[in-house]
Amino acid sequence: MPLGLGIAEGAWLGHLAFLILAVALIAPPMPWMRVGLVLSSLAGLGFALGFANDLGLAFWFFVLLVIGASMLFRYLMAERNSRFSSEEEALRTSFMHEMTRASARHLMDQGNWITGRGGEVLINEGEAISHLFYLHDGTADITLHGQHVGTVSGGDLIGDATALSGEPATGTVRLSTDSRFWCVSAPKLRQYLDLHPEARTVIERQINHALDRKLRAANAALAGS
Repeated sequence: MPLGLGIAEGAWLGHLAFLILAVALIAPPMPWMRVGLVLSSLAGLGFALGFANDLGLAFWFFVLLVIGASMLFRYLMAERNSRFSSEEEALRTSFMHEMTRASARHLMDQGNWITGRGGEVLINEGEAISHLFYLHDGTADITLHGQHVGTVSGGDLIGDATALSGEPATGTVRLSTDSRFWCVSAPKLRQYLDLHPEARTVIERQINHALDRKLRAANAALAGS
């Protein structure tokens, strides 16, 4: 590019291409980075062919366009092909709603859906959390030193306080009714999140929100009593 190329001669389009690329690189990975690559490439091609008359530069912007477009296409196809049953959709919208459909599908496939019976213990006080549970329907009682301290119901996470840390459970959770739940091994979840840091950010935020809701509910119950 000639050093004296000014705004009137189309330099703005070249600057725009690199500005879009810079924004795309710091945007959330899906899908905006892919869209940004495509838009940056198109602006760069317009500059290279329409103003700079540089076929070499145009070639590299074309390569970037092909890469960005193929990434965007694969993302869109993965989103389109991600299917969820009604209970899976409830799980996805509960604490995976910030993830893409494909990412939620991948994480969901790391666990299993189970029908539990009333009286079944999911978590034992003082023992390491074995699984993170999402209770789709049914209820469970929480006890601390044998005393009832709370109840969880459909839509709640169980084991969220310590599943990621590996610390011992602070209470016992026992199903009070026949229930349907999704669960994933805590060690497997930690390993998965180590390999997928973007998922870790989302899941940790959702777990913190769930803990905050439970704390508010507990404080309200204490104030009422």
